[in-house]
Amino acid sequence: MVALDAATKALAVHFLSGHAPVSVLGGAFELDLYRNFAGPRNSFEGHTLLVSLLALAGVAAVAVIATRVRTTTAALGVGLLLGGGIGNLLDRFLRAPAPLHGGVVDWLRPGWSSGSMNLADLAIQCAVIVLLGGMAMSWRRSRPRATAATEA
Repeated sequence: MVALDAATKALAVHFLSGHAPVSVLGGAFELDLYRNFAGPRNSFEGHTLLVSLLALAGVAAVAVIATRVRTTTAALGVGLLLGGGIGNLLDRFLRAPAPLHGGVVDWLRPGWSSGSMNLADLAIQCAVIVLLGGMAMSWRRSRPRATAATEA
């Protein structure tokens, strides 16, 4: 996930820098380069160091959780979450203007949204869906089943 995210960001910087947004799939998406120095949904705007430190703490916490995963569904969800978090954290560490002050490269804007994202963001969103789905399936399996004797 980290490598795929880094590759798509490099391609976006190379091909989209200095260009107008590119409409794809009949306007369902726009390819548009944007640097996000704030947190999700522009939270903590103007506090790049705080956002970077929170992201670092989040990735560290997920890495610890990853060592305790016991199911395939949880492993998939935590892996996506960790990969997405590391992908965006690398931008904050390695991109201009300085370490812990860098902007995350966003390049994908859905037509139904004003926000932009990248593959790391999509991985994080998919992780939430996978983890919630896994929790729902686990809850359903652990419920006591009604038997014919208790139904009568």
